[in-house]
Amino acid sequence: MRYQIKREDGSYSEYKNAEFIPAFLMIPKELLIRCGRELFMLPRTRAGLFADPGTIRKVESNLFRECVIDAYAYMAWPHMGLKGRLEDYSGYNPCWKVAHAPSLWIDELTDCGVLPSLEQWLQETEPYPDRYHMFIPYALVDAYLSIVVPRVMLRDGYWEWLNYVQKHPCFEDFDEHRYSWQKADFQKRWYHTRTKHPTTLSREVLRIHEIMDGAEAGLLHSNEHSEFEDNIAAKIDMEQFLQTLTETDRKILSLRLKGKPLEEIAKALGFQTHSAVLKRIRKIGKAYERFSGEDYGFSEAKII
Repeated sequence: MRYQIKREDGSYSEYKNAEFIPAFLMIPKELLIRCGRELFMLPRTRAGLFADPGTIRKVESNLFRECVIDAYAYMAWPHMGLKGRLEDYSGYNPCWKVAHAPSLWIDELTDCGVLPSLEQWLQETEPYPDRYHMFIPYALVDAYLSIVVPRVMLRDGYWEWLNYVQKHPCFEDFDEHRYSWQKADFQKRWYHTRTKHPTTLSREVLRIHEIMDGAEAGLLHSNEHSEFEDNIAAKIDMEQFLQTLTETDRKILSLRLKGKPLEEIAKALGFQTHSAVLKRIRKIGKAYERFSGEDYGFSEAKII
């Protein structure tokens, strides 16, 4: 359905990407919060999505469309019956392309009555333009996709030929055990086109959240958070966050990246105790939560 919207100059034209709005509202909070503040803070009411010019521009952006595509590919992948992780495939691989074909999953969810079409959604929300659309639990969305995705794969014959593709990979294809500059460059280009402000992100910057998570225990959980690092790289300009910190805080993070214990950092920077350094790290964590929109549990009660 193509929806015509009145512009600021009084003219009418197509509201681009409006057909993805119902699907966008179905993305679970746990996943959407990783797509950056700009998308996470979009209104969840009809009035907000169709009246504010700034919001309309965001919905019409490639960032909005790609967010929906990436989110549904991420959610569909575990139910596609293919080996490995989605990140282990190049963007040229048919498995990747099928996962990133949103019409497969969104159309089936719509046909099953789980997800309303834009036309249905507009009819349902017309009497309640200010009604807030609550987030749907991830487990529920995953349950829907656990039925829908295999049905599409079986009905349209994707399993048969994608399994064949996996057995006969091309030179450009990746696997989870092979590292190459081509793979790294592809992933960098792919994720950096998902941000409004592409930037070259150092490995140290991408690991800031690991420092925060492991500050008290003195551990870094790189394997646990590798997937989330990609999302951070895709959606958040981490260099900008670092610029908001004081020189002392940046030194603390730098020393933690080098594996220095809290006691040594305290001595090097002139703190009386290591507890003061821990308190500083936790406050940095609070600032990072506000910046990224992600909740790491750095509550006020935890700051000593």
